[in-house]
Amino acid sequence: MAERSQDEAATGSSGFLSSAFSQRHMYQRMTSDDKEIDLTDFNSSRREAAESGTTTHLSPTMEGERAVSPNTIRSPTGNLTEYRSVSPVSTVETGYGYMSTPEIAVSQADPQMETTPEVANVTPALRKPSRKSKFTEMLKRSLSSSWGKDSGPAPRYEATRDMPTRGTAFPGSPGSDRDPNYLHPISEDEDGRDSDNFSLRYSQAPMDCHSRRDVHVRRSSWLYVTLIIFSVYSTLLSGLWFVVSIVQPRYGKGISSSNDPHSIAPATASLVTALFAKTTELSFVTVFVAFVGQVLTRRAFVKTSQGVTLAEMTMRNWVIQPGSLFTHWDSIPYAGSTFLGVLTLLATLSGIFYTTASDAMVTPKLIFGGWEYQEMRGLVKASYGNPYFVQDTCTTPINKTLDEWNSAPSCLDVYYSGQSYRNLLAFMKTWQELDNGSSTVSTEDIKERPISTALLYDNTTLYSSWIETEFSNPAKQTSEGNRIINNVTLAMPHPGVYSAATDPINGILQPNDLSGVGEYQIRASVASPTTNVLCANIAEADLAPLVYTTWPNAINNDTEVPGQKKGYDEWYKDVPVVSDNEWLNRTVVDDVFRWGEKYKRRPPVFQLFPIDYNMITNTTVVSSDSLYLLAKSGRIEDYTLCQIRSWMSSSCSTQFNISGIAGAQMRSHCEDPGDTVAYERSAPGLPVAPSVDWKNMADQWRLSMDLNGGVSNNNASNARILTNLILESPRLPPMLPSMAEGLAVLASSTLIIGSVGTTYRPYWDAAYGASQELSPGVYEAFNATVKTQQYASAHTAAWQAVFYPVLGLVFLVNVLCLAYLVFVFGMVTDYTEPRNAFALAVNSPPARQLEGSCGGGPRGRELVVPWRVAYAESANHYFFEEASSRPWRGRFSGQSTASGANLLADGTYGKSYKRLSSSRTWL
Repeated sequence: MAERSQDEAATGSSGFLSSAFSQRHMYQRMTSDDKEIDLTDFNSSRREAAESGTTTHLSPTMEGERAVSPNTIRSPTGNLTEYRSVSPVSTVETGYGYMSTPEIAVSQADPQMETTPEVANVTPALRKPSRKSKFTEMLKRSLSSSWGKDSGPAPRYEATRDMPTRGTAFPGSPGSDRDPNYLHPISEDEDGRDSDNFSLRYSQAPMDCHSRRDVHVRRSSWLYVTLIIFSVYSTLLSGLWFVVSIVQPRYGKGISSSNDPHSIAPATASLVTALFAKTTELSFVTVFVAFVGQVLTRRAFVKTSQGVTLAEMTMRNWVIQPGSLFTHWDSIPYAGSTFLGVLTLLATLSGIFYTTASDAMVTPKLIFGGWEYQEMRGLVKASYGNPYFVQDTCTTPINKTLDEWNSAPSCLDVYYSGQSYRNLLAFMKTWQELDNGSSTVSTEDIKERPISTALLYDNTTLYSSWIETEFSNPAKQTSEGNRIINNVTLAMPHPGVYSAATDPINGILQPNDLSGVGEYQIRASVASPTTNVLCANIAEADLAPLVYTTWPNAINNDTEVPGQKKGYDEWYKDVPVVSDNEWLNRTVVDDVFRWGEKYKRRPPVFQLFPIDYNMITNTTVVSSDSLYLLAKSGRIEDYTLCQIRSWMSSSCSTQFNISGIAGAQMRSHCEDPGDTVAYERSAPGLPVAPSVDWKNMADQWRLSMDLNGGVSNNNASNARILTNLILESPRLPPMLPSMAEGLAVLASSTLIIGSVGTTYRPYWDAAYGASQELSPGVYEAFNATVKTQQYASAHTAAWQAVFYPVLGLVFLVNVLCLAYLVFVFGMVTDYTEPRNAFALAVNSPPARQLEGSCGGGPRGRELVVPWRVAYAESANHYFFEEASSRPWRGRFSGQSTASGANLLADGTYGKSYKRLSSSRTWL
């Protein structure tokens, strides 16, 4: 016994057995007292009746008796002799990987036995010898020393694995199915169970499990290097994503659908962003799961720690399978309350929504930026209202070779008439909608009355504005002029802003550069082309000084209208020529129209008085800036004299909005005290100077529509419409435009045509030279504020800011994981991974802490039982062991392991196993 103790101390087997397998079910530790240990203690065979005449096998409970192995033959003298003798102890490996002690055969004389020799034809259950190990050698030495002290004649032992294979096996022979140490496969008997074999398997120690590799993973290993690469990649990308979501960069031409070789298509940019976001999410999940596994496994190795619980081990599933938060929610109350549990929950939520957050906050999308100041430049080729430049720019295949003198004027006449009538009809349609009640009711305030529209290049709608509204109240003007006065001023946006906005020199992305859906807005500090129409109702007697037929010595002719006189064809030759002191006849309306020496302006002279619903014009006043029109309404006795002139207003700015979906719009924004980009803010104090060039251009305009048709009493439709708008009282009709408004809208086409390609200033810059036409033109700068739509990494709705924490958490957790991997020396085998946990669990002793969980899985208390990873140095074996007999905290901390008697199965659940084991697999 002393030798056995010395051997055990030398090999360290006692410590391994006591620590690793003392808690196994059905396992009884060997005593180490001084009593002799009979080898029959390792055999649990049934005892056969001595009188049966067969070899007797003694039960291990019958001390003092010796077991006779069937591996003997009877000698002629009646004594039992050995068939073969080998080493006293030999290990036999069962078919299930467990070690069992072989049968020991003892030969002894028995005079009462028959002398007829009988040979036992034994067929033992031969098993593949197990791999010799340090622990196996230790066990052999321990058993040999114990049996060597047996008193009396030394018995002789035989190993069963070397028995011959011929003959018939004795009942209970080693290796046969009646051998009590034979490990039957766990199969279903008549009752569906095999309790004896089940218990025997659980009483065996995994003595052949020797770890082939160290639990420590070096930094040079592929696993560590891969995780470091993933961690660095995820940290850098998540950090970049977080910064980008905050900075919200705009990519300009970097992301556009233009043909620029240095730009990326929007679809490609979205795809690349989604790809990087997805790989960041995958690498983040991979690294964080490894981080959790390392933290828990290292804690499980520390003997002074509280170990790990099954609830904590399932935290990795939250990140990998977020749905497990709902399917296995019972572990959340136990693991989710810890710091690591809270961190895992946050990482899970961040991982779930990361790609969504990336799409909302980082993926390039068309976003409007803020208003930004920009000095824009536009190409200028002529002054405003230049009639020669306007004619030259009219597009027609009929050139001067075909029609030298009239090719350009005829083209321009068609252009004028087409645009003018289009504008007038659109304006009248708006008023008709008011009259039908389908729109907002108009008022007598000119600021609130409908405005005119025009078309530029057939794709841009221009909206006008009523300005100088303080002079547009007929009641006020009538009281001052003692007659009905209709005075309106209309400003149009400068069409040159369109040319500047689309000029590549200003670098503004066009809708076509943004997949046809882009948009931008411009507030240009440029002058606006403006027209003023001043109409006054004048009695025939008061108007006589301006009508040739009433002059003395006038040469008149009768017309087809009874009583109507008309000056002869060369009547204009009778009008006094221009001189410094010649201001023609004085009238009662000189102060209204600013005529005479006081104003240095000459009045017009008309050939005749027009009949009802007709009108005549005069554009022959030398050095005049105005076009005059005399009309007669059929509802009042007075005649109406109108003055039309134009200039570039500095009290306005031009707003240009263009969209690939809604089209382009341009507006004149005038007389707004809060407008910081009005031209008068850039160049204050400029005087208003009506354009003489415009009057010369307007002469062609009035010819294109035959506004002078009243000379021949042609009863033109345009004259009929306009004369019906003459005011009959000193107020603006709430449901009908006035004649001045109609004329201003009709003349608005001249404002657009006369300002295309012209200066953005209200004057002609002397630096351009005396010639008011430039070829090929010069770029003129003007101030502007621009709000462009570009592809940018930003969110489109305010509520999407909730994704900032998602991007931030992923970055912070990545930094934490990277720091852990870098500063913690190496890695260890992750025992939270299913394959590693399974390998460790099946080679660990059963524990009563998990009694009853083998079928339906752990629940409740079993989820919070603490575990550690233990190590048997002599066997080089790792296994799970309980860190405590009860949970450390919580409502189960006061409960210890209950008795296993209540876990004895009644066979109810066996039906499920039978059904499952007999079913077919499909995949």
